[in-house]
Amino acid sequence: MSDLGVDLRYGIPPFRFAMPPGWVQVAPTEATKQDELKQASAIFRRAGRPDLEAEYRAMMAQVSEGMRRTKVFAVYRQQDVPMEELLPLSITASALSGTDGDNLDQWVADAFRLRGAEYLNEDMKHIVRWVSEPKRPQGAVAIAGVGGRTITYLIPVPGTGRSKALVFTSTIVIPEGEIIPEDSLRGIELLSDAMISTFAWEKLVEEPVVPDGPPAAESTPSPS
Repeated sequence: MSDLGVDLRYGIPPFRFAMPPGWVQVAPTEATKQDELKQASAIFRRAGRPDLEAEYRAMMAQVSEGMRRTKVFAVYRQQDVPMEELLPLSITASALSGTDGDNLDQWVADAFRLRGAEYLNEDMKHIVRWVSEPKRPQGAVAIAGVGGRTITYLIPVPGTGRSKALVFTSTIVIPEGEIIPEDSLRGIELLSDAMISTFAWEKLVEEPVVPDGPPAAESTPSPS
Protein backbone atom coordinates (compact mmCIF):
# COMPACT_ATOMS: atom_id res chain seq x y z
CA MET A 1 0.00 0.00 0.00
CA SER A 2 3.06 2.25 0.09
CA ASP A 3 5.68 2.61 -2.61
CA LEU A 4 9.36 3.27 -3.21
CA GLY A 5 8.72 7.02 -3.40
CA VAL A 6 7.45 7.07 0.19
CA ASP A 7 10.51 5.11 1.30
CA LEU A 8 12.91 7.46 -0.47
CA ARG A 9 11.21 10.69 0.60
CA TYR A 10 10.06 9.84 4.14
CA GLY A 11 12.09 6.79 5.13
CA ILE A 12 8.98 4.62 5.56
CA PRO A 13 9.51 1.15 4.01
CA PRO A 14 6.69 -0.56 2.07
CA PHE A 15 3.81 -1.79 4.24
CA ARG A 16 0.27 -3.06 3.93
CA PHE A 17 -2.95 -3.36 5.91
CA ALA A 18 -6.45 -4.54 5.07
CA MET A 19 -9.32 -2.15 4.38
CA PRO A 20 -13.03 -2.96 4.03
CA PRO A 21 -14.71 -2.83 0.60
CA GLY A 22 -15.24 0.77 -0.51
CA TRP A 23 -12.08 2.08 1.16
CA VAL A 24 -9.24 3.53 -0.93
CA GLN A 25 -5.82 5.11 -0.51
CA VAL A 26 -5.39 8.61 -1.93
CA ALA A 27 -2.69 11.27 -1.85
CA PRO A 28 -3.16 14.27 0.51
CA THR A 29 -4.00 16.73 -2.27
CA GLU A 30 -6.44 19.61 -2.60
CA ALA A 31 -8.76 17.32 -4.60
CA THR A 32 -8.75 14.83 -1.71
CA LYS A 33 -9.69 17.59 0.70
CA GLN A 34 -12.59 18.66 -1.48
CA ASP A 35 -13.85 15.09 -1.68
CA GLU A 36 -13.74 14.82 2.11
CA LEU A 37 -15.70 18.05 2.42
CA LYS A 38 -18.37 16.62 0.11
CA GLN A 39 -18.58 13.43 2.17
CA ALA A 40 -18.88 15.39 5.41
CA SER A 41 -21.59 17.57 3.88
CA ALA A 42 -23.54 14.43 2.98
CA ILE A 43 -23.19 13.12 6.54
CA PHE A 44 -24.44 16.41 8.00
CA ARG A 45 -27.43 16.42 5.65
CA ARG A 46 -28.26 12.85 6.60
CA ALA A 47 -28.08 13.87 10.26
CA GLY A 48 -30.41 16.81 9.63
CA ARG A 49 -27.68 19.38 10.33
CA PRO A 50 -26.69 20.97 6.99
CA ASP A 51 -25.93 24.14 8.96
CA LEU A 52 -22.72 22.53 10.25
CA GLU A 53 -21.05 22.45 6.85
CA ALA A 54 -19.57 25.93 7.14
CA GLU A 55 -18.17 25.16 10.59
CA TYR A 56 -16.68 21.92 9.31
CA ARG A 57 -15.01 23.70 6.40
CA ALA A 58 -13.36 26.05 8.88
CA MET A 59 -12.22 23.11 11.02
CA MET A 60 -10.80 21.31 7.97
CA ALA A 61 -8.87 24.43 6.99
CA GLN A 62 -7.17 24.23 10.38
CA VAL A 63 -6.51 20.51 9.96
CA SER A 64 -5.04 21.08 6.49
CA GLU A 65 -2.66 23.64 7.91
CA GLY A 66 -1.50 21.06 10.45
CA MET A 67 -1.01 18.46 7.70
CA ARG A 68 1.19 20.86 5.78
CA ARG A 69 3.48 21.10 8.81
CA THR A 70 3.75 17.31 9.21
CA LYS A 71 4.91 14.50 6.94
CA VAL A 72 1.51 13.16 5.87
CA PHE A 73 1.90 11.06 2.73
CA ALA A 74 -1.37 9.12 2.41
CA VAL A 75 -5.07 9.34 3.25
CA TYR A 76 -7.40 6.35 3.59
CA ARG A 77 -11.16 6.85 3.28
CA GLN A 78 -14.37 5.56 1.79
CA GLN A 79 -15.18 6.27 -1.84
CA ASP A 80 -18.27 5.64 -3.97
CA VAL A 81 -20.25 3.93 -1.20
CA PRO A 82 -24.02 4.23 -0.58
CA MET A 83 -25.04 7.15 1.61
CA GLU A 84 -26.25 4.87 4.40
CA GLU A 85 -22.80 3.24 4.59
CA LEU A 86 -20.82 6.49 4.71
CA LEU A 87 -18.88 6.84 7.97
CA PRO A 88 -17.43 10.04 9.52
CA LEU A 89 -13.97 8.45 9.54
CA SER A 90 -10.73 9.01 7.65
CA ILE A 91 -7.16 7.87 8.34
CA THR A 92 -3.87 9.58 7.52
CA ALA A 93 -0.38 8.07 7.42
CA SER A 94 2.65 10.18 8.31
CA ALA A 95 6.35 9.84 9.16
CA LEU A 96 7.74 10.81 12.57
CA SER A 97 11.44 11.21 13.31
CA GLY A 98 13.38 11.97 16.47
CA THR A 99 15.27 15.24 16.60
CA ASP A 100 18.82 14.93 15.26
CA GLY A 101 18.39 11.17 14.92
CA ASP A 102 17.51 10.62 18.59
CA ASN A 103 15.14 7.78 19.39
CA LEU A 104 11.49 8.39 20.24
CA ASP A 105 11.54 6.45 23.53
CA GLN A 106 10.93 9.43 25.78
CA TRP A 107 8.18 10.77 23.53
CA VAL A 108 6.51 7.35 23.65
CA ALA A 109 6.96 7.28 27.43
CA ASP A 110 5.06 10.55 27.70
CA ALA A 111 2.30 9.10 25.51
CA PHE A 112 1.87 6.28 28.03
CA ARG A 113 2.09 8.64 31.01
CA LEU A 114 0.12 11.65 29.75
CA ARG A 115 -2.12 10.48 26.91
CA GLY A 116 -3.30 7.11 28.17
CA ALA A 117 -1.42 5.20 25.48
CA GLU A 118 -1.65 1.42 25.42
CA TYR A 119 -0.67 -1.41 23.11
CA LEU A 120 -3.22 -2.11 20.40
CA ASN A 121 -3.48 -5.51 22.08
CA GLU A 122 -1.20 -7.68 24.17
CA ASP A 123 -0.07 -9.61 21.10
CA MET A 124 0.91 -6.45 19.22
CA LYS A 125 3.72 -4.79 21.13
CA HIS A 126 4.79 -3.06 17.91
CA ILE A 127 1.68 -0.81 17.82
CA VAL A 128 0.82 1.77 20.48
CA ARG A 129 -2.49 3.68 20.37
CA TRP A 130 -4.18 6.51 22.24
CA VAL A 131 -7.43 8.44 21.88
CA SER A 132 -7.75 12.21 22.15
CA GLU A 133 -9.86 15.18 21.19
CA PRO A 134 -8.24 17.22 18.39
CA LYS A 135 -6.56 20.42 19.53
CA ARG A 136 -6.87 23.62 17.52
CA PRO A 137 -3.66 25.24 16.33
CA GLN A 138 -2.50 28.15 18.45
CA GLY A 139 -4.55 31.24 17.62
CA ALA A 140 -7.25 29.30 15.75
CA VAL A 141 -10.86 30.16 16.53
CA ALA A 142 -13.25 27.69 18.16
CA ILE A 143 -15.54 25.81 15.78
CA ALA A 144 -19.14 25.74 16.98
CA GLY A 145 -21.25 22.65 16.36
CA VAL A 146 -18.53 20.28 15.15
CA GLY A 147 -16.08 18.27 17.20
CA GLY A 148 -14.00 15.20 16.68
CA ARG A 149 -12.07 12.32 18.14
CA THR A 150 -8.67 11.11 16.99
CA ILE A 151 -7.02 7.74 17.46
CA THR A 152 -3.25 7.79 17.04
CA TYR A 153 -1.28 4.64 16.26
CA LEU A 154 2.52 4.64 16.41
CA ILE A 155 4.62 1.89 14.80
CA PRO A 156 8.45 2.03 14.96
CA VAL A 157 10.34 1.52 11.71
CA PRO A 158 12.53 -1.60 12.10
CA GLY A 159 16.26 -1.08 11.96
CA THR A 160 16.18 2.58 12.97
CA GLY A 161 16.73 2.13 16.71
CA ARG A 162 13.24 3.54 17.27
CA SER A 163 14.34 6.91 15.89
CA LYS A 164 11.69 6.82 13.17
CA ALA A 165 8.04 5.76 13.26
CA LEU A 166 5.01 5.41 11.04
CA VAL A 167 1.98 7.15 12.51
CA PHE A 168 -1.63 6.47 11.54
CA THR A 169 -4.18 9.05 12.70
CA SER A 170 -7.86 8.14 12.53
CA THR A 171 -10.16 11.16 12.69
CA ILE A 172 -13.85 10.80 13.55
CA VAL A 173 -16.00 13.86 12.83
CA ILE A 174 -18.61 14.31 15.56
CA PRO A 175 -21.43 16.86 15.20
CA GLU A 176 -22.43 18.17 18.62
CA GLY A 177 -25.53 16.77 20.25
CA GLU A 178 -26.96 13.25 20.18
CA ILE A 179 -26.54 12.83 16.42
CA ILE A 180 -24.02 9.97 16.71
CA PRO A 181 -24.68 7.67 19.72
CA GLU A 182 -21.68 6.70 21.83
CA ASP A 183 -22.07 3.02 20.94
CA SER A 184 -21.85 3.96 17.24
CA LEU A 185 -18.69 5.98 17.91
CA ARG A 186 -17.23 2.99 19.72
CA GLY A 187 -18.06 0.84 16.72
CA ILE A 188 -16.17 3.25 14.46
CA GLU A 189 -13.18 3.11 16.83
CA LEU A 190 -13.27 -0.71 16.70
CA LEU A 191 -13.32 -0.58 12.89
CA SER A 192 -10.26 1.65 12.93
CA ASP A 193 -8.49 -0.70 15.37
CA ALA A 194 -9.41 -3.71 13.22
CA MET A 195 -7.87 -2.14 10.10
CA ILE A 196 -4.63 -1.15 11.82
CA SER A 197 -4.37 -4.56 13.52
CA THR A 198 -3.76 -6.09 10.07
CA PHE A 199 -0.69 -3.90 9.52
CA ALA A 200 2.52 -5.57 8.37
CA TRP A 201 5.79 -4.45 6.82
CA GLU A 202 6.25 -5.92 3.35
CA LYS A 203 9.87 -7.03 3.82
CA LEU A 204 10.72 -6.33 7.46
CA VAL A 205 9.94 -7.95 10.81
CA GLU A 206 8.01 -5.84 13.31
CA GLU A 207 9.93 -4.52 16.32
CA PRO A 208 8.36 -3.59 19.69
CA VAL A 209 7.67 0.07 20.38
CA VAL A 210 9.61 -0.24 23.64
CA PRO A 211 11.88 -3.23 24.33
CA ASP A 212 10.88 -3.88 27.95
CA GLY A 213 7.41 -2.41 28.35
CA PRO A 214 6.31 1.23 28.74
CA PRO A 215 9.35 3.28 29.82
CA ALA A 216 9.37 5.81 32.63
CA ALA A 217 8.95 9.41 31.49
CA GLU A 218 11.30 12.21 32.45
CA SER A 219 11.30 14.87 29.75
CA THR A 220 9.91 15.34 26.28
CA PRO A 221 12.13 15.78 23.21
CA SER A 222 10.60 17.38 20.16
CA PRO A 223 10.20 14.89 17.28
CA SER A 224 10.18 16.27 13.75
